Amino acid sequence: MGRLISIPIFVLPYIFLLSFNLFGENLGALVVTPIIQKACDLSNVRDFCYYVLGSDPSAEFAHLKFNIEDIAVQAAYANYSNIHRKVWTITSNETNSEFKQLYRKCLHEYNLMKSIFDDLRDTLVFKGDLEKPALDISYHASNCVIYFMRSPNIPNPIDKDNFDILYFVELIRSIYYAPLSS
Repeated sequence: MGRLISIPIFVLPYIFLLSFNLFGENLGALVVTPIIQKACDLSNVRDFCYYVLGSDPSAEFAHLKFNIEDIAVQAAYANYSNIHRKVWTITSNETNSEFKQLYRKCLHEYNLMKSIFDDLRDTLVFKGDLEKPALDISYHASNCVIYFMRSPNIPNPIDKDNFDILYFVELIRSIYYAPLSS
């Protein structure tokens, strides 16, 4: 017949803890409404689009262009805030003066992005042109990338982060220009 598997009692709490999502990852399937599918299929950053829009908890309620623009802008702002905090921490803790000087330049670019992100959110709410603030954000993130390209001997702890910002900008622009029903 069957064998009884015995698990020591001290292992049970660990099994219980492992059954939860301890790292904030979205373990569920991506939510893809028809408008998200259309927007992502038309996007230049297709996989990134599906990941960002599909993993947002409010995605299942996204049925209008405004909804997915809002999800993208909010996700971009959250990402920006985390990167800005990271750049500030790296800059304030750096002891090498040459590194610190370059990190300060990037921190300055991220400081300038704050008001542009605020403008982007306001522009979205008032149905304005998202192109200008998106390009302004892209300009500052690109400046940071260029600073590191010109100084290849300085480690770049935010390389992926800079490109993530650029992906978000491209996502926002793609949705803005996509022929979706409002």
